[in-house]
Amino acid sequence: WETDEVRPILGQITNALSHLSSVGMVHADLKPGNIMVVNRHESPIKVKLIDFGLACPASAVIPGDFVGTVGYCAPEVMLGLPYNEASDMWSLGLVAVELATGVPLYPSENDYDYLKFIIETQGQPPDHVLDSGVYTENYFIGDKYKQQCWTFKTEEQYKGSVPGTGHESLETRYIILTRLDDLEQLMMFRRGPEAGQRLFVSLIKEMLALDAHQRITPSQVLRHPFFSPGLSKRFPCINIERPY
Repeated sequence: WETDEVRPILGQITNALSHLSSVGMVHADLKPGNIMVVNRHESPIKVKLIDFGLACPASAVIPGDFVGTVGYCAPEVMLGLPYNEASDMWSLGLVAVELATGVPLYPSENDYDYLKFIIETQGQPPDHVLDSGVYTENYFIGDKYKQQCWTFKTEEQYKGSVPGTGHESLETRYIILTRLDDLEQLMMFRRGPEAGQRLFVSLIKEMLALDAHQRITPSQVLRHPFFSPGLSKRFPCINIERPY
């Protein structure tokens, strides 16, 4: 999709997350399959966020309870940290990349591979984040005497330390980025230069901050230069209808 086509979708879903955040709710399973196109013939396209089956109040989140879909879950969910509405912003960042490139950034149904893909592109979460994870020791080896206290396990170390995994690592990525900044070059290669590509990548980097406390909020997204007048129009908030 062109950035001008991604922008209204991203704006509408961000408005939905802002709506959820205002009542302290986490969607907990934001992915392409849970974004419904209302009318594909409208311009700009109108979408809705659906499937609130896993939605819960942020205040009721229990660290270590896994929810969502591997491939779109925020690192704090995978590692068993306390999480809140910021986890939805991570998921939306991955959805936005998928819309812009046509393929998922970290496609995996396996938690180890998913974390490995994230780390190979973005680096690993900071030590102060890993220190609080219920499942951190499943994936990382700790050494408090090193400058970096946690080291991501090799596949052999992971298989040897987590009983019953029988894990065989699979390369399932369609694109492999050494850093998120490379998205701009990829988008230019596929479609040529477009207005807003650099701003889009700048926004994605803030949406995919490894530390949830540093992640951009819905209101900040809508104030980001990617949505500034001249590049876009503001889009109204979509209606959220709970199925329960």
